[in-house]
Amino acid sequence: MALLVTNIPWTNSEHESVNSIAKRLGVSDAQIRDVKLLKKSVDGRRRPPVWLANYRVEIESDELAVLASKPHGVRLFTERDENRFRTDWSLSPLTEGWPQGIRPIVVGAGPAGLFAALRLAEAGAPALLLERGADVDGRHRAVRAFWRRGELDTETNVVFGEGGAGTFSDGKIYTRRRDGALGWIFSKFVEFGADPSILEEGWTHLGTDRLREILPRMRKSLMERGIDVRFGARVAELLVDGGKVRGVRLDDGTALLGGPVVMATGHSARDSWDMMLAAGAKAEARSIHVGARIEHPQKLIDQARYGGPRGDFPPSSYRLTSNPKSKKGGRTIRPAHTFCMCPGGTVVAATNHPGRVVVNGMSYSGRKAWWANSAIVVSIPPEDFPGTGPLAGVRFQDAIEQAAYHAGGGDYRAPAQRVTDLIRGQLSGDLPRVSYTMGVQSADLRDVLPPQIIDGMLEAIHHFEQQVPGFAGPEGVLIAPETRTTSPIKFLRDERLESVSLPGLMPVGEGAGHAGGIASAALDGFRAANSIIESVGAQKQNADK
Repeated sequence: MALLVTNIPWTNSEHESVNSIAKRLGVSDAQIRDVKLLKKSVDGRRRPPVWLANYRVEIESDELAVLASKPHGVRLFTERDENRFRTDWSLSPLTEGWPQGIRPIVVGAGPAGLFAALRLAEAGAPALLLERGADVDGRHRAVRAFWRRGELDTETNVVFGEGGAGTFSDGKIYTRRRDGALGWIFSKFVEFGADPSILEEGWTHLGTDRLREILPRMRKSLMERGIDVRFGARVAELLVDGGKVRGVRLDDGTALLGGPVVMATGHSARDSWDMMLAAGAKAEARSIHVGARIEHPQKLIDQARYGGPRGDFPPSSYRLTSNPKSKKGGRTIRPAHTFCMCPGGTVVAATNHPGRVVVNGMSYSGRKAWWANSAIVVSIPPEDFPGTGPLAGVRFQDAIEQAAYHAGGGDYRAPAQRVTDLIRGQLSGDLPRVSYTMGVQSADLRDVLPPQIIDGMLEAIHHFEQQVPGFAGPEGVLIAPETRTTSPIKFLRDERLESVSLPGLMPVGEGAGHAGGIASAALDGFRAANSIIESVGAQKQNADK
């Protein structure tokens, strides 16, 4: 029997940790038999801030007697906890011997596609993994050429290529859970080179530089297990016969037969959505989140969150939400929240379409940049989109991105405005130095973002100032637009994760409208692979009867 002991001050000294745990339990240090660190995070609410940790603890004493004294933050370590904090996840294949003639095709090498392929590889499936962009090294060169010289490669960029959009959004895999398939996903990251501390940290961050090391190892493992991985392979057409998807055709005319076809396109593959709709896949418009990046000096955020210089603590961060109940000019003010907060990070250009400006945020693993940035995004429901149909949200996004390109003056410069000037309704006479390397242009963001987004952002900024002093101050600058936080379209699926109208097609991940980040996209890809494995297992079992 073990105990879960939470919110113990953490230090690098095991002796001090054991002593703190013993005091909490009311036992001697000698009675502590085994201690395992489960999770640690900084509590910035305390002054001064402290590291707090949760532990699995075994003691020589009677655990029930200890619990009877009702020590704070202590309870029995349950089987559910055991699963949640496992680090040895190894999921066995659901079939023995993959049948000949069945070759799943996975389209897209982002989190959903990669983890679908990994799971299929474990089952022995000779799957085909197609990625329109380049491998991570070629992708890094293409992105650098865009950021430095404005040379946009529409196939290999910040959103297309090995690793998906998360590679250049620094690999934040924020989730409070580590159990079940999520435990398997985290263990795979560690297996391929991620720091094992991601199994312990509350808010896990890999860093773009570390992902460039992890992805090639993941690819090598896939290929060694029999997965055919192809880059520069854009799927231009779904091959449909008898009302079912039987394979794909690449843009060079190559036909590849197989299935099911797992479409893990990512949140920016507008041409892929056109193709899927043309083939008969049903979809609907869904709510999206749109706004701008807000950037401050990291020292300002540290001061607000830690009450002073951060010292040995990591760069501080925040997660903030605004749920106003008021109206403005007859319009309901929409809720807003911060998204993809990047302490010690930079704002980056993230478009894959010419003549559009899109911004995002990223950090390297060290998080040593001078700035902190986060998106402030407002929830926009489909009824706010002009026009109708499943692509209405795409048109809404695109109009904003084109307006931003023109407001920035071209060459992918981004329109920017001091927070104080947006509040006052005036242009910024000058702008502070910002991290966005492609240059910014002073602009009134009201000329870029629709009124309901401006209203929601302003309400949120005033609210966030109460939690992070200086948030609405003169050192803050808004760089627009952040439009790609969510896919504007949702493809309808059945319980097997297949398209409700097009058998043989499995739309998964963020691009299909069924995930909202690296962890959830990877989990959706895993579930799609499991669905295929179970179906193949059932077919084989029936054939053997």
